[in-house]
Amino acid sequence: MRFIMCGAGAIGGTIGANLARVGYEVLFIEPWTEHREAINAKGLLLKGVNGTHTLKVRAVARASDIGFKDDDVVLMAVKSYHTPEASDALRAATSLELPVFCAQNGVRNEEMVAKRFRNTHGVMLLIGAKVLQVGEVINTSSGPVGLGRYPEGLDDADHAVAAAFEKAGFKVYTSAYIMRTKWNKLLLNLNNASHGLTGLSGQEARNNSVMRQVLAAVHAEGVQVLRAAGIAFEPPPGETPIEERIRELQASDYTPPKIPEGEEMKGRPSLWQDLYHKRGRAEDDYFNGEIVRQGQQAGVPAPINAKLLELCTAVAQAKEPPGKYTPAELRRLLGV
Repeated sequence: MRFIMCGAGAIGGTIGANLARVGYEVLFIEPWTEHREAINAKGLLLKGVNGTHTLKVRAVARASDIGFKDDDVVLMAVKSYHTPEASDALRAATSLELPVFCAQNGVRNEEMVAKRFRNTHGVMLLIGAKVLQVGEVINTSSGPVGLGRYPEGLDDADHAVAAAFEKAGFKVYTSAYIMRTKWNKLLLNLNNASHGLTGLSGQEARNNSVMRQVLAAVHAEGVQVLRAAGIAFEPPPGETPIEERIRELQASDYTPPKIPEGEEMKGRPSLWQDLYHKRGRAEDDYFNGEIVRQGQQAGVPAPINAKLLELCTAVAQAKEPPGKYTPAELRRLLGV
C-alpha cells in the first residue's frame, strides 16, 4: 500500500511523515515550489509530539507526474477551495478507482471528490499541526483520527488505512457515520477565524477571559443553527460534547491550559496559517460561511458567524497578518 498525499502542508505533511516514519511508502503532490524543493533536497523535517525526524520522501508538482498503481491510497489534504482542482487533476491522471480519503476540515470536500471518485471516504482529525517554514511540519498535539466511507458505511479500505494510521502512532477509530463527527469538527473550526483575527494561539485564547466569551458565543450559534437545520453531529468517542465545551468556556472557575513558552508547540489553526503565509484567501467560507448558509435555509440568523466571515475574508484578501484585532475589539465587532 502506497500513500499518495495531495498536499504536504500541516495535515498532509504530518500524516505523510508519520506514515513514512514507520515504513510506508509515501509520495507527496505539492505545488508549493519552495516547500517541494526543500523536501526533495533535504527530506521532510517532522517535529513535535513524536520527536524530531527527517524523512526521505519524494514530492512531485502534479498528479500527472505519478504512475498510479492499483494499491495506491490517496489522501486529500489541500484547502477546501483547492479540492475541485486537485480532484480534477487526480481524475485526469488515473483511470483507476482508487480510494480517496478527505483528511480536511469542512464538510463539503467529500461531496466534491465523490463527483469524480466513487470510492470516497471522510477523515476527521483532532490533531494540531502547522507549517511555518518550508521543508518542515510541526505536530503540536495529538487527538483522535476517525475514518469512514462517504456518505455512510465502512469497507476494507477504511480498516486498512486505520491499521496503517494506528501503526504510525495516531489514535484511530472507524465510524459508519463519519460525517457526524466532521460536522462536530466544523463547530470547533468556527473559531479558526477568531484565532486568525486576534493572532492568539489556542492556548493563549483560552487564557483570555474576553476571548473565552467570543469562543463560546461562536460555538453556541453554530450549535443552534445545526440543531435547527436537523443536521446530526457528535464528538469522536471519548471526546467532550461541544455543548459541554461551551459551558466550560463560560464557567467562572474555568482552568485554562498552560501556554507553551516557545512558538513551536503553540496551537495555530489552519486559518491562522493562511493569514500568516499571506495566501490571499482562507477557508472561512467553508466554516463560518457554512453556518451562515445553513442558518438562512433553516430560518435561523447567524449574525456572529456572518460577521466573522466578513472580517476574515477582508483580512485574507488584503493579505494582512494574523492579529488585526484585540479580543475586546473582536467581541465588540461581533456584538457578544
